[in-house]
Amino acid sequence: MRVRVAHIFRAELEGFLATHSVPPVVGRAARAIVNCRTAVLGGHAEVCQRGHVRVWYNACRSRCCPRCSFYRVRRWLERQARTLLGCAHHHVIFTVPHDLNPLWLLNQARLGEVLFQAARGALFTLAADPRYLGGVPGALIALHTWGQQLSLHPHVHCLVTAGGVDDKGHWRHCRRQHFLPAEPLKRLFRAKFIDALLALTRTQALRLPDQWSSHDVERLAQRLRFKRWNVHVRERYHNPTAVLNYLGRYLHGGPIGESRLLAFDGSTVSFRYKDYRVGLTKVMSLPAREFIRRYLLHVPPKGFHMVRGYGIYRPTGMSQIHSVLLHQVPPVSAELRQALTAQPNPVTSDSSLQHCLRCDAPIVLYTRLQPRPHARPPTLAA
Repeated sequence: MRVRVAHIFRAELEGFLATHSVPPVVGRAARAIVNCRTAVLGGHAEVCQRGHVRVWYNACRSRCCPRCSFYRVRRWLERQARTLLGCAHHHVIFTVPHDLNPLWLLNQARLGEVLFQAARGALFTLAADPRYLGGVPGALIALHTWGQQLSLHPHVHCLVTAGGVDDKGHWRHCRRQHFLPAEPLKRLFRAKFIDALLALTRTQALRLPDQWSSHDVERLAQRLRFKRWNVHVRERYHNPTAVLNYLGRYLHGGPIGESRLLAFDGSTVSFRYKDYRVGLTKVMSLPAREFIRRYLLHVPPKGFHMVRGYGIYRPTGMSQIHSVLLHQVPPVSAELRQALTAQPNPVTSDSSLQHCLRCDAPIVLYTRLQPRPHARPPTLAA
């Protein structure tokens, strides 16, 4: 039987919570995964004319649940397809050094904001230079906090238009195949992030690890000014479908797709991961509680937006900008829009069905099942 994240959580979550203190938002996300599609959340039942009974339980719809990711990904792709311009796009990745991980764990929301603003500032500052673009591009920026081994690895993926609007409202095409030069982009990103980090430190807006002081943060920042930061500027994508699907797939549904889970024997989890240093796919085995700990590292703070639009793609004023650009930049084609949004639904739970899925006989009874908060979730998913 296929291994699911819920199997692992149902087996070891209570033991993990007994020995680890987690924020309320993390605890709610973990229990949502455990209860997803079980009697705890209630459900629906129908009976056809031939007596076939079909029961299905409600989904938790948590953004951390891999089984609910389909719905969130499709809604996200539909929203982006309505606003995406039909020009080429670039994929740029900004990564935070691991030296900042102790601070990140205690200040996810604040440092997440700093990461968004530093990436946006570096991109738009260079894009305003006439040597590169001389205009304001559009950028969709998505935050990821995980690596292939579920370790803490904060970084943002940026989908940036290969062009922008100048101060006269005219569209300017990007002349470079790689959009912006990598080295100046790295230096700008590093400087903006460190300056914002020091500003938060001086105003005592950061929670510090035990035994840390503001002087430790300042010394860390000084070291990071001379460290190489990872910024990857990829080649131009004339069709943004692949990047949008990539962002949507990993943005919702947690840090690991269930197709990567290989085995779970009740105490040890085995899963596939890509080792990018050597370009090979490998297998890692972790104790179940360590797997849960790593998984829960990536639950976002309550109300924190993991994907944001800037420039032409900013939410406010987008319709006015698009109306100006329609005669200069074509919208996304109908074929591409359909490719982005037309995905088969893996779980049929439509109460409007009039015939039995098993024998095609008419449905004669449909009823809702009330939630049972004290129901014991099954050992294996239904």
